[in-house]
Amino acid sequence: MAAVLEWLARLVGFFGGAGPVIFSIVLLVATPFVDRLLVRRKRVIFRVLYNSKIGVGPETLHDGADPAAHGPPQLRQVARLLDRMSMVVIRIRNGGTYDIEPEDFERPLSFTFGGRVVWNARISEASTPELREELRNGLRFFPAEDSRPARDNLLTVRQRLGERLTRWVVPQSGQDVAEPGWHGVRIDGLSLKRGQKAKLVVVLREPNGPEGEITKVVRTSGKMRDTGLIKDEGERRRVTLPRVSGALAGVLTAVLVLGLMSRPVDGTVACAAGDLRVEGSSVFMPAMRALAEEYRSACGDDARVTTEATGSLEGVRGVIEADPAPSRGLVALSDGRSDETGGGLRSYKIAIVVYHVVVNSGVGLSAVRAADLRKIYDGTWTDWKQVPGAGGRSLPIRIVGRGQNSGTRQLFERQVLGPGTGEGLLSSNSCLEKDRNPAAPVIRCERDDNAEIIQKISTIPGAIGYADEVSIAEARGAGSVTALTLDGRAFASATAARPGEGYPFWTTEYLYFRGPLEPGSLKASFVEFVRSHVRAQARLSATGFQPCTASPATRELCDLR
Repeated sequence: MAAVLEWLARLVGFFGGAGPVIFSIVLLVATPFVDRLLVRRKRVIFRVLYNSKIGVGPETLHDGADPAAHGPPQLRQVARLLDRMSMVVIRIRNGGTYDIEPEDFERPLSFTFGGRVVWNARISEASTPELREELRNGLRFFPAEDSRPARDNLLTVRQRLGERLTRWVVPQSGQDVAEPGWHGVRIDGLSLKRGQKAKLVVVLREPNGPEGEITKVVRTSGKMRDTGLIKDEGERRRVTLPRVSGALAGVLTAVLVLGLMSRPVDGTVACAAGDLRVEGSSVFMPAMRALAEEYRSACGDDARVTTEATGSLEGVRGVIEADPAPSRGLVALSDGRSDETGGGLRSYKIAIVVYHVVVNSGVGLSAVRAADLRKIYDGTWTDWKQVPGAGGRSLPIRIVGRGQNSGTRQLFERQVLGPGTGEGLLSSNSCLEKDRNPAAPVIRCERDDNAEIIQKISTIPGAIGYADEVSIAEARGAGSVTALTLDGRAFASATAARPGEGYPFWTTEYLYFRGPLEPGSLKASFVEFVRSHVRAQARLSATGFQPCTASPATRELCDLR
């Protein structure tokens, strides 16, 4: 049983969580109503209410003796006539949400009754006298298997009815009793306002033949235009839209309820309820969202962790400047140790973040010296033909940089470009030309979103920039960008700690908060989970980051920065 419940919980997760499942349930429940109110909103509904003998036979005319030899001859003649007579009562109503007009029919509604022939008909229990009169005037009677237009109306049928009854009661010698020739009735010009209904009563007689039970066949034909529907509500169908959608909604509801009830709670996580907001580094925020989801899956929906990539510097300032009450539910991510101090600011080291200088693959460069990068960023070199190793082809250098609030930019200027060299002036909005500041020495634009930065470098000829290893993985695999080695070095854990020898472009990701962590609070529980829990370490490793607590070697590296 436990295995089944766990499978249901995983199934809910496969559907995207409780939200999409609930949305699907709502859609399924609404589907029949949408079909009725919006899609097939014009509906003519009919039901056969009565289909049987009129109820008078020769056996009711005697006291047990032979019915053929007793009773008045005329009465016996009438009894034989009525014994083969039957009556059909059909209720017709507007079951849709719109009025039904004659032009809504491609073929008018009609009924046939097997081999039985029509002797009489009437309209009863109509919603209004006007509707009764309209339906009476619209009745047309037609022979079986006859393609000629049905022109005989109710007046014609009743005129013939009197003649036939007279000939049955007082038959003439040597002359056969003529049967009426109509086998079906059609309703021309059917018009029903919303909710209106009426009953069609048809008197029928079996054709001459062997005595016995009457036939009870009633067939309908007709077609409405577009998505209109003619439906027999007396027809029992096992598979209907409401039943299918209702069954699916029921199944999803059961899966959702059982899945939520059986959600496994990890006893190793000190769960807490409440609200927590994480701001800061755009580089690390996707990984933090994954950690928040991991925590929620362990602790349930009462733990609400939201994230927003505001930039490292802005995130830390937000924690410092927040009022005491809001700061209890606020933490910030920073790429590297923040220069901000005061306000009771505290931090934990989370993971190692490795960065790369990347260029559009069309540049043809795979390695660069730090001294050459400084000449690119300060505007000394503006064309790739000036850069050693770039192939000598003339191509404008286009720098895709980051804004002032970026911790990654601060790290790049400090660890790669060195003191006294910054990214330079912002000269471009498009990243293609100096459309913002034509007097600037080099084309340089700024973007804050990692995905957009990589997209620009991947698609703009001559583009150069920098990003974390995780963000560039897909573009690097596709061959649209090239990650450059710096002074012949790439990141390696074994050499990164050696001053002057290791790869310089990496840092430690910090989680900042104010004041002591209150025991039992969501902030204390979540920070501890992110910092040291094995599930958080596994999720960080899966997203491409090295957790600081993964090993003594990574802990030592994290302490360096």
